[in-house]
Amino acid sequence: MVRLSLINLVACSIGATAAQTVDGSDLDLEVDSVTHPEPRVTTTIPYLGTTKTWTTLRPCSTGPVIVVIQTPIKVTQCGGHSATTSHTATQTTPTTVTSSETKTTNTASHTTTSSSSSSKCPEPTPGGPCRVRYGCPAQGLDIAYYANPFGGYSRQGSGLSSSYYLTQDLRPRAASLTNQTYFPQDTPPDASAFPRVYPRPADLPGAWYAVGWTRATNGGLAVDANNFTVVYTGFYRAPESGVFRLCTTADNENDVFWGHGAAFDCVTGRADPKARPTVVSTGGNYINGINCTDVTLAEGEYYPLRSVTGNWQGPSAFNLTVKRPSESFENRKNIFDGLVFPHSCGSYF
Repeated sequence: MVRLSLINLVACSIGATAAQTVDGSDLDLEVDSVTHPEPRVTTTIPYLGTTKTWTTLRPCSTGPVIVVIQTPIKVTQCGGHSATTSHTATQTTPTTVTSSETKTTNTASHTTTSSSSSSKCPEPTPGGPCRVRYGCPAQGLDIAYYANPFGGYSRQGSGLSSSYYLTQDLRPRAASLTNQTYFPQDTPPDASAFPRVYPRPADLPGAWYAVGWTRATNGGLAVDANNFTVVYTGFYRAPESGVFRLCTTADNENDVFWGHGAAFDCVTGRADPKARPTVVSTGGNYINGINCTDVTLAEGEYYPLRSVTGNWQGPSAFNLTVKRPSESFENRKNIFDGLVFPHSCGSYF
């Protein structure tokens, strides 16, 4: 919300009117000072601030005096933080206008102190929404690219779960933001352009590695197309209330974690390596089965989301869609303009 600018408004003072001399011997009149109240209009405007301010604007000629009151929008605080701020507000106070005196303006300085004390936040519900910082923009989900060992996560029997990057405390090779959760199925590269080697001939004799082969994912990130893991993390703001359907497909695997406790903790912001995925999809050899699950969401709430997609060798693909209650299944979306927020938007303690 834009704070009202008073710079271009001019407050005018009306000069004193010259008094005519009257000879009392000629006229038997008594001149009295008659007080007339000024008409005034008061306008109250909410704004993002902590101080209530008053400003009085005088008309240049006829018309009412305008009093502008700017009132802070209250933002609830909780969770162990308190703050006290002191601000100075200027109030312009007019004197009463009389028929025999000059209109004057007095300016007084007032200090308004606003205090906020913390209260206990309600406990987040498992699978439910989180609190986010007020005004945090919808810049998209965090997307991070992690190393995935050849034959690692997403290969059945590999021994690596989708939480391996957490338990091994890995740092991402690259990171960005995205509002899309989809990249298409690719195919093997030309062997003459990308030489093939066989890193594990003993247990994976036919699994080749194409040297120098990369592919695009989302957020402008390019990854080693042979084997990689990409993690999407952040918040989804429900545009309506009702039952939403989450669906995913992948080559080779995608694990979707939804809501408080599963995606990550609303209080600490940390993901639990032991959390169970809300829905899992696996695929390969261009057969990528779709798996779906339903979640009930409330309009305007922010739901944690974490999606871990991995490829252990060869071609890859990924899709995560959200179907709103008012949409058909065919119109479900994997692009979320204005609805997804980075992990840093969370109000953590």
